[in-house]
Amino acid sequence: MLFQKKAIMRGSKKHANWDSRIPTRDNGYQYVVAIPWKGQDNYWWNEACIDVLEVFGLPGGKFTSHPSDDKLEFYFKSKRDADLCQILLSEKI
Repeated sequence: MLFQKKAIMRGSKKHANWDSRIPTRDNGYQYVVAIPWKGQDNYWWNEACIDVLEVFGLPGGKFTSHPSDDKLEFYFKSKRDADLCQILLSEKI
């Protein structure tokens, strides 16, 4: 699923510093657009990330991102921005 609203689980106290950088509902980032790594080349990722930066600006304001083993997740504060990102990237997927 490209767009999903999800609760993000906090890790153990052992990783407290790392976990504090993960976007959470407490930080206001509650809407997620997930893009799978599989099947995309470097050029595609450059174009996709440039499109996101051109529309939403630098991470930290309207959105932030977090890579995982199988996907890159863009976290947004507003549903409107998450929907717009989904539409923006849907033609590339």
